[in-house]
Amino acid sequence: MCNGCVQKEYPNRGNTCLEDGSYLMNYLGCANCHQRDFVLINNKATDDDDGEEIVTYDHVCKNCDHVIARHEYTFSVVDEYQEYTMLCMLCGKAEDSISVLPDDPRQSAPLF
Repeated sequence: MCNGCVQKEYPNRGNTCLEDGSYLMNYLGCANCHQRDFVLINNKATDDDDGEEIVTYDHVCKNCDHVIARHEYTFSVVDEYQEYTMLCMLCGKAEDSISVLPDDPRQSAPLF
């Protein structure tokens, strides 16, 4: 992973978790070949470990195959919530939790 290719290492992305793609707003350009071109995805792998889906891949420079960052995305269902996480030097870090119920119990107002 290369901190010379990104504006900010692991920017806080709130609850925006990317399963695929790249956060190009944080991309300065390749520190190896000094080009600012498309970022490719290589070595994509999906692993399902005890109900947790883990997607990993490398962000790679289109011109010289320099590895810019390693991306990890996880998805799992815990109790009645879908849990998402993302960790990547280029795309940032983020977490999200969404209820699988039609109405999220955490969002409902107390009755009394």
